[in-house]
Amino acid sequence: MDHPSPKVILPLLHCPLCSSSRPLTDPTTLRCGHTVCSSHMSSDLCPIPTCSSTPASFTPTIPPGSRVAFFPATTESRTSSPEPAERRIDVKVRKLVELVIKAAEDEAEQSDHLVDTYSDSGDDSDSEQHEPVAFPLSPSSTDRPVTPVSGSSPTSTGSSRPRKRRRRHTSDSHLPDFHPSDPEAISLAEFDKNLTTELTCEICFMLLYQPITTPCQHTFCSKCLQRSLDHSLLCPLCRVELPGFAYFHEHSYNKVVLALLLKAYPESYDARGQAIATEERDARLDTPIFVCQLSFPGMPTLLHFFEPRYRLMLRRCLEAPTPTLGMIMPPRAAPVASLGVDAGADFGTMLEIRSVQMLPDGRSMVETRGTHRFRILERGSLDGYMIGRVERIDDYEDLSDDWESEIEENVDSSSSASSSSASSASGHAPSSPQLFSRIMSNLSPPSPTNPPLSTAALLQTCHTFLEQLRAGTAPWVVQRLNHTYGPQPPDENPDAFSFWIGMVLPIDEHEKAKLLPIKSARLRLRMVVGWIEQLNSNWWVLHLILPLSRS
Repeated sequence: MDHPSPKVILPLLHCPLCSSSRPLTDPTTLRCGHTVCSSHMSSDLCPIPTCSSTPASFTPTIPPGSRVAFFPATTESRTSSPEPAERRIDVKVRKLVELVIKAAEDEAEQSDHLVDTYSDSGDDSDSEQHEPVAFPLSPSSTDRPVTPVSGSSPTSTGSSRPRKRRRRHTSDSHLPDFHPSDPEAISLAEFDKNLTTELTCEICFMLLYQPITTPCQHTFCSKCLQRSLDHSLLCPLCRVELPGFAYFHEHSYNKVVLALLLKAYPESYDARGQAIATEERDARLDTPIFVCQLSFPGMPTLLHFFEPRYRLMLRRCLEAPTPTLGMIMPPRAAPVASLGVDAGADFGTMLEIRSVQMLPDGRSMVETRGTHRFRILERGSLDGYMIGRVERIDDYEDLSDDWESEIEENVDSSSSASSSSASSASGHAPSSPQLFSRIMSNLSPPSPTNPPLSTAALLQTCHTFLEQLRAGTAPWVVQRLNHTYGPQPPDENPDAFSFWIGMVLPIDEHEKAKLLPIKSARLRLRMVVGWIEQLNSNWWVLHLILPLSRS
């Protein structure tokens, strides 16, 4: 394996404003990514006349074909880097300069010393070249008497010690520190180890990738710094308060550290980038699930992302070709028998991200719209947020208002209710028919003498209830209907209307979630009409609840 040479790396650590042979002294890295000697700094502006650095994007890398409208946070005055009382020194670059300079001097000194050591052997006789004093003796040889050598001085005859001059060469050359065959290879290997240590991120403890230097002059991977800022605005090392999340939206990479990485470890740096891309791609293979509130297909939903785990999830969603995420309701704190199965725990709505408004502190307001429903088949966790393998739920076509077949279907579903209860007691998720029977069991079963209403009659019942809300009971509902859930779908689209009317009803959210697994718009309307009948039968409660809700 080839190791980087200090002589090759040293030119990368020269100050661009000093002479070409002078390395950086007390280096300071600016927001533009340039590093200069601190003596050249008189303000926060870069002193390099030709500075035209293009800031690196600290925001998610949104694909060109994405339909998301992304609005970066506005840079406020407080996000600018304040003028420090004492110019800080780039910790990473300073250590690199010291390491490379010392390694270059040791390499030159070692090379010159080896030449002097082996060229000095010509001053002695041929017999002296075979004296075993140039390298350390084994412990067993120290007790062995030294054989007199012809041509040596009389005083050396019978002596058990090497000559004094030879001992001096052994002490000065430090040859025991290196392998006799290739001492330079050992020196480069040690330098490579120390250099790799200095080029390691202090957060992920891996090779730096897209290095960003903070105003306190500490350097981290850009994505590692992002995740750290999600949790705290303090520097991960010195705990100094950083200027803010928006400050890093237009912040260049450290050019000196990046050039050194590309020069010394180009293959490792490329492999590091591929590993990060693979990790994020694998994270997007599973559906990210936001545990927040109830949503239905076709409904606009405004979300507020502020938790660190969901901020990370949002960035990964935005970098996906299709920026979507699933949303389910949080589970109940305690089961309620009268509400039946907790459909919100297993069923949810897939949301398409329409726009993202970033805030200066890293939070964001996200505008979404429901596209389709899903059922969670398998769930897990990734970096603190839920992921799952999901199954899409689509409606089947309601061919006609066949009341007789609907009655038979309900009877068959009621007969399987007992088996579904047993399945739920065993701890397994109920199948779709079992779940449907448990949901429909709350409705009064139809009979031949009292057949279910037609689709048109169901729609008319819903319209009558809405008119009652608009006319007398709750005038504020009009504004809520028009602005919160969007315009009312037409009767020609009963699929969307069933979800819309279900969302606006003043009932428990977990009760509304029972609409999610039903694949028939007509059956959803039947459930909605059942809720309306219950509200009408307790109209005095509705008169009491709605004014309180308005306040």
